[in-house]
Amino acid sequence: MELQLIDTIFFSDKRKNLLLLLKNGPKTIEEIKTELEVSSSPIMAQIRILLKDGLLVQNEDSYELSVKGKLIVPKMEPLLSTFQVFDENHDYWARQNLRTLPAHLLDRIGELGTCRELIPERTHIFDYPPEIMDPLYKSRIVMEISSFFRPGYPGLYLDLAQKGIEVSLVLERPIYRKLVRDYRKGVEEFLNMENTSLFVCDDRIDLASSIITDRFISLSMISKDGRYYNHEMVSFEKSALEWGRELFDYYKDMSEQVIKI
Repeated sequence: MELQLIDTIFFSDKRKNLLLLLKNGPKTIEEIKTELEVSSSPIMAQIRILLKDGLLVQNEDSYELSVKGKLIVPKMEPLLSTFQVFDENHDYWARQNLRTLPAHLLDRIGELGTCRELIPERTHIFDYPPEIMDPLYKSRIVMEISSFFRPGYPGLYLDLAQKGIEVSLVLERPIYRKLVRDYRKGVEEFLNMENTSLFVCDDRIDLASSIITDRFISLSMISKDGRYYNHEMVSFEKSALEWGRELFDYYKDMSEQVIKI
């Protein structure tokens, strides 16, 4: 019976879309046809299946979720979102060590939504991907978590901050030490600005880096074999931005803010 119910819910796009539509409340057959852009005969066949399996009930001329349907359907969306994230970039995710993500955010990885893998040119292997530079400079807020050193430090973030963008960084201790050693003047200038903050993490940051702004999130992970390939996974979804903010806060909360060198 359990397997039959799974088949009913997930093995037909028409049934799946109908259930998700009715999550928002009862609909007449005409409203269902209009919103799903379907004709009467095919959708009525799916309605009969859902009625038979107890996921829908009919109330006069409208259809709505049953009690069982109201319990099940809200749980469909996170699962479907997770399927989408992994299906759209299967090869990328198959290479990554997903355990490097905090457990509570890995459980909600579907919130990344539609993602795109950015693969750098060999001549610019450690540069920031050009595809994110324009939205980066159009952002109001920029945050980065990093466990490795990019050649763009600290020039890029000084430039962003000088343009009035709020910039916050969480760096592993060794990265911070290298910055201070090699770019002390730039770090001091960064710390003296009103719209910047720098946090140093003594715990291990298990992902390579993540840039989070009010426009996009860019995620770069460590592979299962412990290597860093500098491939960025980028999403512009609203839910991904909130997911990214929580990722930044997770590492910020275990870090110490640097006020001055």
